[in-house]
Formats: sequence, C-alpha cells, structure tokens
Amino acid sequence: MAISIYDPRTMGKLVERMPRVHTFIKDTFFRNVETFDTQKIDVDFKKGNRALAPFVHKKIGGVTVDNLGYETNTYEPPLVAPNKITTVDDILKRSPGESLYNGKSPNQRAVEKMQRDFTELDEMITRREEWMCCQALFTGKIPILDKDGKELQAEIDFKFSNKTTLKDAEKWTKTQGGKIKQLKAWRKQVQKTGFVNCNVCLMGADALEAFLSDEEVQSVLDVRRFEVAVIAPKELPNGATYVGTIHELGMDIYTYNEWYLDNWTNKDKPEDKPLLPANVVALLSTEANYSMYYGAVAIVDEAGKTIAVAEGSRIPEQWVERRPARRFLQLSAAPLCVPHEVDSWYIAEVC
Repeated sequence: MAISIYDPRTMGKLVERMPRVHTFIKDTFFRNVETFDTQKIDVDFKKGNRALAPFVHKKIGGVTVDNLGYETNTYEPPLVAPNKITTVDDILKRSPGESLYNGKSPNQRAVEKMQRDFTELDEMITRREEWMCCQALFTGKIPILDKDGKELQAEIDFKFSNKTTLKDAEKWTKTQGGKIKQLKAWRKQVQKTGFVNCNVCLMGADALEAFLSDEEVQSVLDVRRFEVAVIAPKELPNGATYVGTIHELGMDIYTYNEWYLDNWTNKDKPEDKPLLPANVVALLSTEANYSMYYGAVAIVDEAGKTIAVAEGSRIPEQWVERRPARRFLQLSAAPLCVPHEVDSWYIAEVC
C-alpha cells in the first residue's frame, strides 16, 4: 500500500518476539568453566573404588596398597564462528520501529545494528553450547557437523555406557506399574558405579505423560498426600518445569521443553527438535564433576596484520572489506563440555 506524505502518521511500537535462550542443562550441571590458550585440551579421568583398608598385625606394621591409575584423553574443542555483514543499505534505510521522518543518523543505525548483531551471535553460540551439553549427556557423544550435515571433525565420544532401552513390551506406554521400581534400580546402579546420588530426574514429553498416567504413580504421587511424594508443577526461569519430588529417593522430577533448529539433516525442510528427546528418562546428579572448557581461537590483529591467539569464552572480531564496502562482525568460541565422571548419570529410552 502506498503511503501518502500528506496524511498525519504515527509509528506504533515495534513488536518483536524472539525465542528466548534457555540453558538449564549447561547452568545446572556444567558449572565449572575454564578457558585455555591451547588448541587441544588434555583431560584426566581417574576411577576410584571401594577398597577397604587392610587389617595388619600390630608388630608388623602397615601394608602397601596400589596407587590408582588414571586415563588421559585429548580433545580438540570445535570452533564456532558466526558472523554478520553490515552494508551501506543497512545504515541508510530506516530500521524497524524507527520514525518515518525524525529518524536516526546512519552512524546511530550502525551502532545499534552492531549491538543487535552481537546479541544474536552470542545467543546462537549459547544455543550450540546447550545442544552440545545435551548431546554429551543424552547420547554420550557430540557429533561435529558442518552447516551441510557433513562430518567436519571426528565425533567426540565419551564412551558412555550407563544406558538402557526398554524392550517393546516393557515400554512405559504399554505397561502399568513398576516405573518407580525401575527408577530405584537405575539410581542404585549410578550409586554403585558412579559414586553419586542422582537427585535430578529429567523426563521427555512422552516419558512424562506415560509416567503420570500410570495408576501406581498416581497412587504414590498424590497431591493430597505428602508422606511419600508430591506433584506440584511449576515453571522455572531457565526453561525447565518442576513436576514433583519422590521423597523416598530424594529426587526431583523435571521436564525440559526447549528446542533447536535442525537445518542440516533436511535442508529443504528445517525442523525444530527437542533438546531432551521425548522418549528419554535421565537420572543426573548436581554433585557430579562436569566442566565447560573453552580452547584458544586464532584471530587477525588488524593493526599489525598478524595472527594472534585469544583465550576466552567469546572472542569478538570485526574487519572491513571493499568493493562492495561492508563491515564484518564475528563472534568466535571453541567450547567443549566434558562430563568427567562418565558413570555418574543414567539414560533410559522408555517409550
């Protein structure tokens, strides 16, 4: 529709709704953050045991026990480096929500666009980090794929084996009863091999529906009775929903409704996929030792025209090119999430 310059007009408030970035998994479990100035990171894994101190004869003295060994694995954090381009068209044209006649200067638009671009790039990297954390916990592996879905770097495999897939006849959607018993058994397995108590139970959408519709669960998790457990759904600020607590196990139940855009599996039909698979039950512990590492990033020093190594969780860069005139703004990071105690959680595919 053509705009008449003679009619009085008022620019309404800009309505902008963007998906919020949720990082429940990263913030809850991968709380230890370290940065490095090297391209590769060595991680030591030490496995303890429950050996008892030996009895000795009072006149003979102590008995030497063997030192526990450790295993060192070397990882190369993958590089993520999204960038944005600003051209003359971006700063000469009116920005969204800007007044038609009392507009901003090109320099003001350039600064505001830079701020928006930094925010968007940072959110993209944060989403990738949360995706990596979920892949590490729910599959035990982190595939490193390029934008076309091809392997860019060797898959990071933590050799996780504390998982099970229920047989078809045992699926939660086909059975009544026994679900809390299974949670107890899986939690006991982690206590035995991982030396921690699982105090968090994450359930995917389908798993949670099957769990709450179970008659035995309903009789135990009764909102009118607080002796054994309680159901009291409550939205949390970081994307998770608290469902209830099994007091007998000291374990809180959550579900996590957050998605990511898979635009590489089928490029013609990008699909929003859940970070927490719908059929998965995950038993985790906030006591376990998990880390978020950041490797070194190579940058170009525009002043000296040299290559430098930068250390940090976010490394910003900007440069200008000619013909056509354009400014690049890039935000780089080399993140790697490492669950040091590989036996400290349990994954079950129940639906």
